[in-house]
Amino acid sequence: MKKADRLLQFSMSPTIMVRMSALTLFISLIAGVVVTATAGQGVTCRREIPGELIRELWNRTNVLINKLPKEERFSRQLRLLPKFCTKCSERSIGWLDLQKIIDIYQASVFSRAAIKKFLPQHYDELLYRLHHTLQHCVSSSKHSKYSKTIKKMARKIKKRRDEGALKAVREFSFILRWIDELM
Repeated sequence: MKKADRLLQFSMSPTIMVRMSALTLFISLIAGVVVTATAGQGVTCRREIPGELIRELWNRTNVLINKLPKEERFSRQLRLLPKFCTKCSERSIGWLDLQKIIDIYQASVFSRAAIKKFLPQHYDELLYRLHHTLQHCVSSSKHSKYSKTIKKMARKIKKRRDEGALKAVREFSFILRWIDELM
């Protein structure tokens, strides 16, 4: 028997075929677990946050913005929210970042007396539902890659007090848009 025939016979043996398919299955299972572990958080949040909640918050936020006093000319130039993107690789925002921003908004913006008097009916309940859902579906053991940027935003809001809170309310629609784009 020639060497090439023996090599062909060896490569076609059933034992080798079974081992190769078992190895391929094992590798694909490991790859599937890794993909599921990293993408699972996004899938859960997409499934957990109802679209109706975001639409209702969007509508009531527009009502709230229309009720607010007119913006000062000098504060228009100030942007509180960092520039994030949901569809690009640079500066992409994730669910954990959104959860941290919503936490800041609840603690520093929507709890201020200057804002509370303008809030539409049931706005607090809608924000609580969004906040609670994000807490439920986001793993807080991970660290946000934009935590310094988000903390800087929180300092800007607190530093400007009521003016910062009013500006932050006007920018809340960006956050709702980011959530909608991630869904």
